[in-house]
Amino acid sequence: MSSCKPRLGMVPPLSATPSARHSEALSPADARDVMSGRPVAIELFCGVGGFGLGLKQAGFDVTLGVEIDEMAGKYAAYNLPTMEVLAGPKLGDVRRIGGAVLGAARPDRGSDVAVLAGGPPCQGFSGAGKRNARDPLNRLVAEFARIVLEVMPRSFVLENVPGITFSRSGALTRALSALSVDYSVSEPTTLWADDFGVPQARERVFVLGIRRDLGVEPSFPQPSHKGTQGSKCRGGLSDAIVVRQAISDIPYTGRLSCLREGHRLLYARPPESEYAQEMRGLRHDVNDHSLAVEWDATWCANLHPTIHGPSMRSRLRRLAYGATDAVSGLRRLDPERAGTTIRAGTTADRGSRSAPRPVHPHQARVLTTRECARLQSFPDWFMFHPVKWHGNRQVGNAVPPLLARAIGRHLLGLLGETITPTYTEPVRRDARLVERDRGFGAI
Repeated sequence: MSSCKPRLGMVPPLSATPSARHSEALSPADARDVMSGRPVAIELFCGVGGFGLGLKQAGFDVTLGVEIDEMAGKYAAYNLPTMEVLAGPKLGDVRRIGGAVLGAARPDRGSDVAVLAGGPPCQGFSGAGKRNARDPLNRLVAEFARIVLEVMPRSFVLENVPGITFSRSGALTRALSALSVDYSVSEPTTLWADDFGVPQARERVFVLGIRRDLGVEPSFPQPSHKGTQGSKCRGGLSDAIVVRQAISDIPYTGRLSCLREGHRLLYARPPESEYAQEMRGLRHDVNDHSLAVEWDATWCANLHPTIHGPSMRSRLRRLAYGATDAVSGLRRLDPERAGTTIRAGTTADRGSRSAPRPVHPHQARVLTTRECARLQSFPDWFMFHPVKWHGNRQVGNAVPPLLARAIGRHLLGLLGETITPTYTEPVRRDARLVERDRGFGAI
């Protein structure tokens, strides 16, 4: 698997990839004009843009994202070129933003904001952390509620870890109490990502609110796949997507010298599932209403490997499916089951700790950033920072786009919106946003 010579004959020609590089592409401004008839969405705490991508795929025009992490916001702006991003401590801190600033995202056509979505930082609630009731980040739930009440969108979606529902801080209870005056607010509801076509058994809590003057009660989509909870439903569901179907075609090399620009390889194998075909843009996804972006579909990115020592490799070779290495805490994935939760680790101000990534089903190594992204349902054109620590954190912090898409599609129905598919040339991304992160060698 470490050869520098991928089997090029098996790579589909560029002309076969609908979202591949074209001789002409739309500018972001032209693409925004194309999207102008769609219901508007705003995403707070947008990170790298997972929730925003899912809402775009559902059919929303996500006009604005807000993110305090400048690096994550930069990649959100690069990957979602029709979305304006307020990023960094000065522009992207929701504590400094008022509804008037976000209200400027309303288009000139006069329609209001259809949905305001966001997942406030979860460190104070997460079971993987200390569950500190006094964590100052817990207050950001109240900031989310404040902004909702200032913007007054037709609906809102709040996302977080399950721990938020029994946190001693009371942050969620106070926020929902404030919101319930003007909004019909759902109970905090747990959704599993693998129930909605994501090859990862990831559990998250969502709260949905709809403005009371609309006379609509909030509800959540039913599972579409036989995942963690969907397997308990009656028939008619698709089979859950498993690890093998998700990542088997992703190239890998343990030799850094084989990588182009430090993190790219040519695809060497065809996709063996419809899911992988859609992630590579080789199959039309009828439920994806986002605009394609310009990219070279012959290359797979974010493949920088983790080089383990001999002792670690020896232990990982002996690790059974689903088993955990006693020394490192790393767990091997079962190729015929959904993956385990992709975690983010901590930011620099909280210790810069990397979260343990799952172990590849058949190789003595942890997953690459791209393999983690596939398990998170990010398409292959979606780029992350090429340095593993940054890229893995961007993936782990994100809402799986397919889960966000399912929520967005259901919400469109509740709001009485219908979406007409739009077909255009792909949208051009601004490479200047990430060019300093290219060619980093073996970092």
